[in-house]
Amino acid sequence: MTLPPDTARTWCENYAVNTIISYYGEEARKASVDFSVRIQLPPSLPLGEPELCSIFGNLLENALDACRECTDSAPFIRICAQEDAGHIVIAVDNTCCHPPIEENGRFRSTKHDGFGTGTASIRSIAERYQGLVDFRYEDGIFYASVMLNFDAKPSCAWQSGVPHNESSGRRIWHP
Repeated sequence: MTLPPDTARTWCENYAVNTIISYYGEEARKASVDFSVRIQLPPSLPLGEPELCSIFGNLLENALDACRECTDSAPFIRICAQEDAGHIVIAVDNTCCHPPIEENGRFRSTKHDGFGTGTASIRSIAERYQGLVDFRYEDGIFYASVMLNFDAKPSCAWQSGVPHNESSGRRIWHP
């Protein structure tokens, strides 16, 4: 969907998330990136707005950066998120023409020497909420998934892998 630059759009009821989505939606429009959003989030969540904005902001900044590098395809960003039964699930899939470089479970930055901090901060937030993260590149698409558990008290000590369908390797949970 392409919006004219002066069109205000409400993507979801959560003001903080809507603001982040609106900003990156406009940046995607300027870069001719197809931007698809399906979000069902209430006005408030048991997660602090700074953490929520950090997750969405990092995922969308990385997605837009990757799409801008794709000059020979029709780049896209697809965002899905919903809150249900004490947890929130976020998925951002995007065109990615150059496979990310991963070392020991961390991604090298495309902006500077060394490792990036965006996905590391998302992992840290997920761990505090006893959640799961999955970052995966496959066939020119980068898949990012985050699940946070609000029923659990935030902690720093829990870590887990992401459930996958063993036969296909695809994530088995998504919004």
